[in-house]
Amino acid sequence: MGTKGYHSYRGRRGARRVLGVALLALILLAACVYLFLQRYVTFTDSGEVRLDLPFFQQQEDTAGEAPPADGGSEDVNLVIDAPEEQTPEAEETAVPYGEHRLVGLSALPADGAALAETLAAQGANGFVYGVKDNTGKVSYDSAVALRDAVASDGPDSQLLSALCQQEGILSVARLNCFHDSYYAFAHMESAGICQSSGYIWYDNLSYHWLDPAKEQARSYVIDLALECARLGFDELLLEDVHYPSAGKLEKIDYSGNALGKTQALVQFLTELKEALAPYDVRVALLLDEETLLTQDSGALAETTGQDLSQILPLVDAVYARTSDSMAIKTAITAIAGERSPAFVPIADQAPSAGDWYLP
Repeated sequence: MGTKGYHSYRGRRGARRVLGVALLALILLAACVYLFLQRYVTFTDSGEVRLDLPFFQQQEDTAGEAPPADGGSEDVNLVIDAPEEQTPEAEETAVPYGEHRLVGLSALPADGAALAETLAAQGANGFVYGVKDNTGKVSYDSAVALRDAVASDGPDSQLLSALCQQEGILSVARLNCFHDSYYAFAHMESAGICQSSGYIWYDNLSYHWLDPAKEQARSYVIDLALECARLGFDELLLEDVHYPSAGKLEKIDYSGNALGKTQALVQFLTELKEALAPYDVRVALLLDEETLLTQDSGALAETTGQDLSQILPLVDAVYARTSDSMAIKTAITAIAGERSPAFVPIADQAPSAGDWYLP
């Protein structure tokens, strides 16, 4: 028998209580909806009430937009800036030689004003100055050159630096690399091209040569190039970047060299570019027309080491005297391909002050 009162009747009173709780819940829900919608109720200028729900607003904003081409996620926004239209002026400034007319100077003016006047008188805006000739003589007061090789009457480094850094004037240092009697004679074994006897070799003009396969020879030339870069030259015009091709070549002894001729020249230019990397200076080669247009390049490389297919891609420009610039440009492109250097033709006729270089 069950406990009294445990199963008492709750029918009508329980139903009323449930109905009251449900009604209260509906009132609370309606209040919440009202408060939520208040943020999106706006009034138009005519006094009408407008409901701007975010869902419908997003649909309006995205109406007419094409879906992502790759079907990617909608929350990834790719912003691609339209390329700026390149003006003709911008294209011209990208060409390093288009507006430069250079004149060779055998002696430097006394100051920047005199240099500007000299160049203006000949219609030039840049100059080429020989810093080391084919005997190994250095024309300015160098701190790294062999003392005996420095000209006693040359300009000091302060004047040369001031002229190189003149605003709007292009400065080019003409540097003979391996045709060097001074340093080769002073350092026969470690830097010079020697005979089988060990004594220094001489060419048909009785000049001596540095051997690019010897590290000390490369280092000496690179040290001079670095000094020119620090002085402020815009470009280094390298001359005689090759082995000798005239004289009693059969007397030369290359048996001790670890590098072949072309390998040595490539090594030199590679080391030079690496050393000059911190400086804003270009490297150019001075070549003759016959070298650029010769058909028997294999024989040339065997004698001089000048395999142009390996050398030209390592420089920024080639200077050459020619009456057919188009033929030279075509030859350079055929030799070097995509890494072709710029071509700077040297005019056949030059004013009395020096050679003109007409880009």
